[in-house]
Amino acid sequence: MDRLAAEGVRFTHAFTTSPLCVPARMSLVTGLYPHNNNCWQGLTELPPGADTYMKRLRAAGYRTCSIGKNHLYDMENCDLYEHHPKYVAAGFDHIEDMSGTWGIIEGRSVYVDHLKSLGLHEGLAAYLKQLEEQPDEIRRFIAEPLPLPEEHYIDAFVADRVETYVDAYDDDAPSFVYAGFQGPHEPWDSPLRYANMHPLGRTPDPVPEKPPGDWLPPRALRYQKWAQYYQPKGPIDGKRIAQYYFGKIRQIDDSIGRILAAYERKGWLDDTLIVFASDHGEMLGDLGRLSKSVCYEPAVRVPLIVCPPRCDRAGMTSDAFVELIDLHATVLDAAGAEPWMHQDSLSLMPLVRCQTDAHREDVLIEVHAHYCLRTRDWKIIVGGDGLTVALFDLAKDPREQVNLCEHPDAAAVDLELRSRLLARITASTYRTTDVDPQLSSHSLEEGTDAS
Repeated sequence: MDRLAAEGVRFTHAFTTSPLCVPARMSLVTGLYPHNNNCWQGLTELPPGADTYMKRLRAAGYRTCSIGKNHLYDMENCDLYEHHPKYVAAGFDHIEDMSGTWGIIEGRSVYVDHLKSLGLHEGLAAYLKQLEEQPDEIRRFIAEPLPLPEEHYIDAFVADRVETYVDAYDDDAPSFVYAGFQGPHEPWDSPLRYANMHPLGRTPDPVPEKPPGDWLPPRALRYQKWAQYYQPKGPIDGKRIAQYYFGKIRQIDDSIGRILAAYERKGWLDDTLIVFASDHGEMLGDLGRLSKSVCYEPAVRVPLIVCPPRCDRAGMTSDAFVELIDLHATVLDAAGAEPWMHQDSLSLMPLVRCQTDAHREDVLIEVHAHYCLRTRDWKIIVGGDGLTVALFDLAKDPREQVNLCEHPDAAAVDLELRSRLLARITASTYRTTDVDPQLSSHSLEEGTDAS
């Protein structure tokens, strides 16, 4: 990852479109916000006929490949081979679909077949089944290695398969490869060697939560309680969870290195755009929370590096506000493929090519029928009823410990931000066809009395 940052542009203010796996990934492939995709939670599937960047790359002459966790369709404990026709229809030519860790128990995939061929599946499935049967407030706080050699963890296997694909590629068409790592994600199961690279003494303390202000309305208190949905029954070792979380990232870092080496062997690296990103963040104990699905900074800030060949801004950082959804237009722009005129994505290539330093004035985030607008200094979270549930002065309170919802001193800011949020949503209303929705049976001609 350090190499990619040194050879490309690292975006310091990148935000997911939704802090939840499927809505974020759906927005990435379609270029549409959740309120346009109608995808708000993890049980949704990519609809047949969806316009995706993969389809448009294929139409532009690319051979498209997906290896790893893509999660556009159900993945837990099912036969992932049955999804292959759907992925082909969505725009991928080569599919090696994999699930999250829990899907290994009873599912079927190229990774499960690999474990079975080595005699490693039965023991791992039994361990995971025992862990899965624990209540959420217990199993989600366990941090320990899997009973599996580190070279056969799923994120190492993703690198194996990408290497194999690249080494064997013999098509004249240009190649697009999506490599989907499973981690960093619970269970906190990093190989011990990688976890030990992050001693507990160097692991940061989680951000503590402050008591709620007496000005908060009941809806804001309910939201705050709902957002703490993973609570342990007893004391937890939050630093140990963080240690294993960082260990999973370290293993992915090694896997990325192996993929880059494969591209170098193939002679592709000097002519390839590389994008490194994540679908969402992780609370990791901050503000008393674990997991994602909330609009707090640890869950919505994501890493993003765009590394084009012969980058003019190599090693530079950009603090422009960018959204995960923008990768849709970025990939199409870099490939010379035509984007759909109504998608919500904005290409990052003008930033990468030094053509501009401007991009977005604020970011829009949506999850579970909650809307969030984040500016440089403020963040507002609004429920589906249009009422504010959280308001943070990020200039004074960057760790989001003081909710100013209905605080008398913040009323004007609340109104301004809700107005901006409404403008963002209405300005990006989904157009179902290429017909202008404002066309009417009558029009207002110049000089007409409109009274």
